[in-house]
Amino acid sequence: MVTLSERSTTEFVFHELWTGLSGWTNPGVSFSLGILTVAFPITSFDGVLHMSDEVQDARTHVPRSMITAVVLNSFMQFGFCVALMYCVGDAERVTRSPTRLPILEVLYEATHSKPATNFLLVMIAFVLFVSLFNILASAARLTWAFARDNGLPFSKTFAYVYPTLKIPINALLLVGFIMCLLALIYIGSNTAFNALISLPTIGLYMSYFIPILFIVIRKLQGRHPKYGPFKLGRWGLPINMLAMCYILYILAFVGFPTELPVTADNMNYAGPLVVALILLAIGDFFITGRKRFVVPTAPSSKDDDSAL
Repeated sequence: MVTLSERSTTEFVFHELWTGLSGWTNPGVSFSLGILTVAFPITSFDGVLHMSDEVQDARTHVPRSMITAVVLNSFMQFGFCVALMYCVGDAERVTRSPTRLPILEVLYEATHSKPATNFLLVMIAFVLFVSLFNILASAARLTWAFARDNGLPFSKTFAYVYPTLKIPINALLLVGFIMCLLALIYIGSNTAFNALISLPTIGLYMSYFIPILFIVIRKLQGRHPKYGPFKLGRWGLPINMLAMCYILYILAFVGFPTELPVTADNMNYAGPLVVALILLAIGDFFITGRKRFVVPTAPSSKDDDSAL
């Protein structure tokens, strides 16, 4: 693609900021909306955390793996983005493509061949398909762990581990069923699908913001939490505060509409959906959850035997 495509200028790749295509004329808003594209891919650290129950000496290895995942993904993502930007050529033609898939237009402009474009697109789709197995394992593991602590409705069903396979089939089926529903939603409404896929970014960053906030409060009060084998020393507090600022920055713009003027078709409904889900979770907790939920403790040997 880099060899065959019409080459963009370095000025376009690293300096020029397009503000007219989306309707947002403010460069800061345009930049912030564009950076959301890379906000979710660098959250690879979260998948490592989901599998921490199966990691030996997790208190040491999990933090190192989280940092390694972010560093590696950041370098690979940056390289791919730079290569892709050099291959864009006419940015307006790419963004206004009738396929509504800019990457598809870039591939076609580079190859000028529909079979070659389809082949390259299938290669990308294959990578995404393979990654789904990791996502499925991670999400199913998280679902099983939450159900094990009675944090979900019908927790007993989803926490059940089949003795012969040593796998929580019910949790796997639940996650797979939800993934299929998301695919069907895209067929019915592109707007609804985009709102739903924004939820993981919002929910993930919110889930990390809350514990970091309480850690910072305790540190400012002089009541430092008990450190494990992995600690940042004097850099801990500044890094925690920087992380909070970054999370607030991402959360502030992830609910913005990507185009102006705002219509029912391009409206970003992620914010209202998050509020609705939070209210639903709070309602479930006060109605039944507080009676069944068990505060997680360190896994016992029995838990390890039934783990994934």
